Amino acid sequence: MEAIEMEEPPLTPASTAAFDDSDADICTSILTRFGNSTREDHQHLCAVIGGMAQGFKDQSLPSSPVAYFGAACSSLDRILSEPEPSGHMIDALLTILSMAVRRVSPAILVKKGDLVNGILVRALHCSSLTVAGAVSGLKCIAHLLIVGSRVNHNNWSDISQLYGFLLSFATDSRTKVKRQSHLRLHDVLQSFQGTSLHSPASQGITDSFKRFILLAGGTKPAASEGPTGSREVLYLLDAFKECLALMSTKNKNEILELCKPLLGLQNPVVTRRITDGLYRLCLEDCPDVSPQILLDLVCSVSLSVSNNKTSVDDMTFTARLLNIGMTKVYSLNRQMCVIKLPTVFSALRDILGSEHEEAIHAAANAFKSLIHACIDESLIKQGVDQIVMNGNMDERRSGPTVIEKVCANIESLLGYHYTPVLDLAFPVVSAMFDKLGVYSSYLMRGTLKSLAEMEKLPDEDFPFRKELHECLGTALVAMGPETFIGFLPLNLEAEDLGEVNVWLFPILKQYTIGARLSFFTESILGMVEVIRNKSRQLESQGRIISSRSTDALVYSLWSLLPSFCNFPSDTAESFNDLKQPLCNALRDEPDIRGIICLSLQTLVQQNKKIAEEGNDLSDSEVGTAKQRAMANYTPQVRADNLSVLKSSAREILSVLSGVFLNSTKDDGGCLQSTIGEFASISDKAIVSRLFLSNMHKLLRVTKEARAAGSSSDSTSRQRALLFDLAVSFLPGLNAEEVDVLFNAIKPALQDDEGLIQKKAYKVLSIILGDFDGFISSKLEDLLRLMVELLPSCHFSARRHRLDCLYVLIVHVSKSEREQRWHDIISSFLTEIILGLKEANKKTRNKAYDILVQIGHACGDEEKGGKKENLYQFFNMVAGGLAGETPVIISAAMRGLARLAYEFSDLVSSATNLLPSTFLLLQRKNREIIKANLGLLKVLVAKSQAEGLQLHLKSMVEALLKWQDDTKTHFKAKIKLLLEMLVKKCGLDAVKAVMPQEHMKLLTNIRKIKERKDKKQQTSRSEEAKSHASKATTARLSRWNHSKVFSDFGDEETDDSNSDYMDTQTVTGRHGKASHLKSKASSSRAKSRTNKNLPDHLLDQLEDEPLDLLDRRRTRSALRSSENLKRKMESDEGPEIDPDGRLIIHEESNSYNEKSPHPNSDARSEAGSHLSVNTKKIQKRRKTSESGWAATGNEYASKKAGGDLKKKDKLEPYAYWPLDRKMMSRRPEHRAAARKGISSVVRMTKKLEGKSASSILTSKGLKFKRVQKKGSKRKSK
Repeated sequence: MEAIEMEEPPLTPASTAAFDDSDADICTSILTRFGNSTREDHQHLCAVIGGMAQGFKDQSLPSSPVAYFGAACSSLDRILSEPEPSGHMIDALLTILSMAVRRVSPAILVKKGDLVNGILVRALHCSSLTVAGAVSGLKCIAHLLIVGSRVNHNNWSDISQLYGFLLSFATDSRTKVKRQSHLRLHDVLQSFQGTSLHSPASQGITDSFKRFILLAGGTKPAASEGPTGSREVLYLLDAFKECLALMSTKNKNEILELCKPLLGLQNPVVTRRITDGLYRLCLEDCPDVSPQILLDLVCSVSLSVSNNKTSVDDMTFTARLLNIGMTKVYSLNRQMCVIKLPTVFSALRDILGSEHEEAIHAAANAFKSLIHACIDESLIKQGVDQIVMNGNMDERRSGPTVIEKVCANIESLLGYHYTPVLDLAFPVVSAMFDKLGVYSSYLMRGTLKSLAEMEKLPDEDFPFRKELHECLGTALVAMGPETFIGFLPLNLEAEDLGEVNVWLFPILKQYTIGARLSFFTESILGMVEVIRNKSRQLESQGRIISSRSTDALVYSLWSLLPSFCNFPSDTAESFNDLKQPLCNALRDEPDIRGIICLSLQTLVQQNKKIAEEGNDLSDSEVGTAKQRAMANYTPQVRADNLSVLKSSAREILSVLSGVFLNSTKDDGGCLQSTIGEFASISDKAIVSRLFLSNMHKLLRVTKEARAAGSSSDSTSRQRALLFDLAVSFLPGLNAEEVDVLFNAIKPALQDDEGLIQKKAYKVLSIILGDFDGFISSKLEDLLRLMVELLPSCHFSARRHRLDCLYVLIVHVSKSEREQRWHDIISSFLTEIILGLKEANKKTRNKAYDILVQIGHACGDEEKGGKKENLYQFFNMVAGGLAGETPVIISAAMRGLARLAYEFSDLVSSATNLLPSTFLLLQRKNREIIKANLGLLKVLVAKSQAEGLQLHLKSMVEALLKWQDDTKTHFKAKIKLLLEMLVKKCGLDAVKAVMPQEHMKLLTNIRKIKERKDKKQQTSRSEEAKSHASKATTARLSRWNHSKVFSDFGDEETDDSNSDYMDTQTVTGRHGKASHLKSKASSSRAKSRTNKNLPDHLLDQLEDEPLDLLDRRRTRSALRSSENLKRKMESDEGPEIDPDGRLIIHEESNSYNEKSPHPNSDARSEAGSHLSVNTKKIQKRRKTSESGWAATGNEYASKKAGGDLKKKDKLEPYAYWPLDRKMMSRRPEHRAAARKGISSVVRMTKKLEGKSASSILTSKGLKFKRVQKKGSKRKSK
């Protein structure tokens, strides 16, 4: 009957309905589940329950649970009275009874309790009882105890005997019976909660535990005296995992106290059972546990880490127990917990230093969890106060505080022994810095210095540079930049520039937030002046290189300004002091204008954004440091900051305007953007005055240009700058001033100068995009103006004109009625379609965007569109196919392809145009054919196979007409389309419509496809190994007209879906396995397993290609020659004189020059591929040599014909020079190149014993060929 226990379903709603529903017949349930089983015990059960059911039917009794309960009890009583009762019958009856007893009313169970109890006790004592029968019997006993406690919850004597009987099975030697007893004890104790039965039940378990401990600790009894009790102690320890949390407070603490000496035994079996129970206890809500006893046990476990050689599972579990145990103790008694924190941290440190990956991760997580949970501000301040007090004394009179010991443990993680796990140690150190905050300057000074020392390690010896910088960044955030720079100075005053800590600049730029602007003004700008004076001094001494390097330090110091403007803490108090240096730098230093503009924009935008949106700190993407800085930005602080910025806006706007008009270029539009930000917060009167002054200048310059008849380049540039400056003031202008600007650009829209017209359209597009009310008030004038200006539009202004049309069409689609909208679209549609043929890429992109936007306005029902409108617009675009010129026809096809790609609903409509496109394919015009093939490519990729089947024959015939045409270069594109058709419709379908004369092409496509599929299957198996931890990926595509309408097929891919789209990859989260097999983990494994390998063999273990963005790997690859003792002069570092000048020696290429040794191999030197000078060999070098070739000269023997092995060099080798013809598009060239390399492979045996250098020479090859011909003549 063991299988019945194994197959019993969990207590789910489904299983409850199947077995516990009073309406379901027990016989039906059992027969349904076990009726088809061939096991003997199942068949016995079905026979017994079937007999019962038939007996009820014969006696006309209902098949109720009570009937089954009574029949099972009576049958058990009768069978147990027999001399040799049948074990299978007892098992079957106990299984039926365990199912029936849960459906019988409590009143009946209480009434028949004594009878049933006696029967169960007798049954469980029966020697023929199996494990499954015992399990069923224990279920019955537990249910009777639970029912008895509910009916009579004050009389312990009524149930004590039955409870003791259940408890006796807790030490049963049968595993399943013992486990079932533990589970039933859990249920019984849970039902006893809140009753008078709870205490004596808990005491019973405690007494049993004590008895077995005494029995186990006594003298060794004789064999006839029974067990010693050790095994029973272990069994009860297993029971505590289920029952300890449910026991009474007194007994719970008493058992925990008894576990202390057991932990002292340092027996792994005993220790693991105790720790399992402790772990379950700490997970439960047990506020009545004695914190002192629990702490003693946790500390004992922590001490066992260093005393025993535990397994990886035990170490991992210990780390998790220390984490949850100390957190539990902290919640019960903080003072007791913090005293023992150094001991626990020391144990976790030992686990972190182990070689087991899972244990290392568990220890690192425990470190971070305990730092956040158990270290509070009171503990930190206690340590800081002690440090400050001792700092005022000559010598320290007290020992280290708890927090100092903890910090010392954290600092020790940066030691040499923990080098392989530094990638996990750095986050622990970062968590400590983050927890200590500003107090880390007192407690983590040594740690910060250790981190700084690590920065000096070379990249090849230190692969955790990124993690180190993140840790230093956390320290910077915690301490603040002022304290951080105080401990780790930039050392700018050093005479040798190599001693300057330039590596600190990226960290300061990335992690500085919430700093003081006054510190930048006083300290950083003070450093700038010192460095600038030093640069002037070096320049006066003639040390130009050193002076330029010093100037770079000035730029690096200024580059810190945006970070100091990132939520600064004293904007209102310190910005006025910073304003004047910023204005001076804007006027005098063009190189740092971008930095200053970015900083000013950050100040304005952050205060505006927070003021408009409020302090929303709920975003999970906002870091802890940023949350702290934003929390300080109260409404009052924001108001004060904006007030100071607003009061400074006049001066700053004047300076920015002057700099903009006098600058040669505005990188990234930073000056314009800064002007716009300050105009948005400045007083309207100030912005209006500056704007009108600018407009007067524009009017004057325009009049001068008109008076001169033709404007010069300087005049045109000045007018363009004035237009840009005027539009920069837009955020601060009112409606009347916007009208003034609009009237000013009207004449410029028709100007003959392309630059002026382009600027005017740009200004108009910005006005239309930023002022929706302006469009509403002047819609008719704008539409009429756009129509009138079309003939005079300069080609350079078409992109910005399309920008204007885009905004107008979007506005019209939302506000105008349908007929009016249709008329407006019709008036500009031809211009938009022709824009698809513009040479400028941005102009084409904008035209495509307008088409898509119109389509969405027509078809999106959420925006009031209809599908009928979308089809109507598609037909309007398709009307261009009837155009007279190839330009309009090809442009219309491009538009149709874009719409069909964007809107799946239009694919069927586009498919209906296929007959027309087939007719257009017959026109011998390159532009039409190219656009036509692009449209077909989109339709094939987006259409279903069923739709393509209808036009498959016509499509194949139309395409094959251009297959043999060699002038248009469409052969590759047509082949690609046929491959897409084969992939979509199948090879047989295409073969059925393929003309016989083109069957060779189809055969070639089939072979290429089979070869590709085979290659992909091979690559998938390899990728599965290297990417096993990665989740599945999903492809996102976007339109790419360059691929759809490309001239040639060379750049096309084989994937039909990637021929016209760029693909991106969205990767899912890494699972647990990938976390344990991360890059850092693999590097740790390699560092441990390959300590004895030579350095040049370590890189061969890498499974990935060389990452050129990884400085460590790149440098390691460059040093490979050094590791192989093949040092070359080019590998040495640059030689620099004391003034910083680079010294370059005039030397010839060591590969091309002749050997300096007079006794070098004359044959090799004369016949070498690199030294022959005949015209024939020179021609061959032009056509076949594409890079450096190793000819094997260095291995040539002076006395023999073969090669020699030389000390400290690789075995003899030679590289066949790469041939340019291998990449040729002509098959005959590629065949000739392959023939050359294949001849080398074939001659391997024949050339055995010859020198590689002589083989690669032209004379050597010629000699072989002559010898071969001679041998043929001789054979004849």
